[in-house]
Amino acid sequence: MSGPIGPDTDSLNGISEKLFRREGSIIMLKEKTFWADTEFFGLLGSPVRKSLSPAMHNSNFKSLGMNAVYTPYEVTAEELPKVVPALAAMRFKGLNVTMPLKQEIIKYLDELDEIASLCNAVNTVYWKDGKLCGSNTDGIGFVHGLKEQGRYDPTGKHCLLFGAGGAARGVAFALCAAGISSITLWGRASGYEKIQKLASDLNSYRAGVCKVQSTEAGDIPNLLKENELVINGTSVGMAPNTDATVFDTSYLESRHMVCDLVYVPHDTKMLREAEARGARTLMGYWMTIWQGAEAFRRWTGGKEPDVEIMTKTMLEHLTRKEG
Repeated sequence: MSGPIGPDTDSLNGISEKLFRREGSIIMLKEKTFWADTEFFGLLGSPVRKSLSPAMHNSNFKSLGMNAVYTPYEVTAEELPKVVPALAAMRFKGLNVTMPLKQEIIKYLDELDEIASLCNAVNTVYWKDGKLCGSNTDGIGFVHGLKEQGRYDPTGKHCLLFGAGGAARGVAFALCAAGISSITLWGRASGYEKIQKLASDLNSYRAGVCKVQSTEAGDIPNLLKENELVINGTSVGMAPNTDATVFDTSYLESRHMVCDLVYVPHDTKMLREAEARGARTLMGYWMTIWQGAEAFRRWTGGKEPDVEIMTKTMLEHLTRKEG
C-alpha cells in the first residue's frame, strides 16, 4: 500500500488530514508510506502547531528502524472525550499531552504512576497490560539535563521557581526527589491559588521543603539573594513575545544557575541577560529532549532512544525556526 494514511480523521476531528499538508517539520510525513502495522504516536493539545516534538521523535524512529510515526493533533478539552476512546483501535502506542490537557486527560486514564499522581499533571500516556497509563516525564527530563548538560547537582541547593503550571509542578517534585534543600515559589497574583496548591502538595510530599510563596514583584530581589537555582517555569519569553522576562535580571549574579523551560527561542532574553551577568544557564530544549527520551522508554517498555539524533534534530529545527 502506498500513499500516506493516518488515524481516522472523523475520530480525530479531521485534524490528521491537515497535518499532511503542513509546512515545517511535518513535511517529512508526506514522504512516508504507512502500512497496516505502522504504530502511531502523537501530541495532543492546543496549540501544537509550533511543536518540535514531531521532528524529534520521527528522527528517532527512523534512526532505530521503527515502523512508526509521530504527529501532532489540535485537541481541546471539549474534544477529548471523543478522541481518547478511539486511540487504541487506531493503533496508537503512546502520546504526549500538552496545554491545556495535562490535568484534563487524567479522568480518562486507568492508572497514574507516582510522579504523575504527585504532580496531578500528565504529559505522557502509554498502554501497559491493557491499561491506559499516565506519567509526567517533564521533571525527570529537567533534572537529567540540569545534571548532564548543566553540570549542576541540585542536592542541598535552594531554588526559586517561577510558575506553578503542569511543567513547573513536574520540575518541582523531581527536584524534591533529587534532594533540593528548599523551593521558593513566585507567581502573579492571578495564579495565587495554583501557587498555594503546589506549595501544599510539595510540603505533603516532603515536610517544610516549600516555606516561601510570593506574588509580589518587590520580593524578587531578596528571593534571588536567598536562592542560587533560578527556574522560569512560565511561558514568559516564549515566541512571539520574546522581549519579555519574568523578572528584572539585573539582580542576577555569577553564583546563580538560571534555567528556562521555554525553548522557542532557545536563547531567551532571560538566558542571554543572565549569561551577560556571569551566571550559568541551561536552555529549555534539554528538558524537552530528555523528557521525550523518557516518554519513549514508557511507550516501548524500556527501549533506549537515539538521544544523539534527537538532539541533532532539535537543534537543527530550532536554528531553522529562529533563523
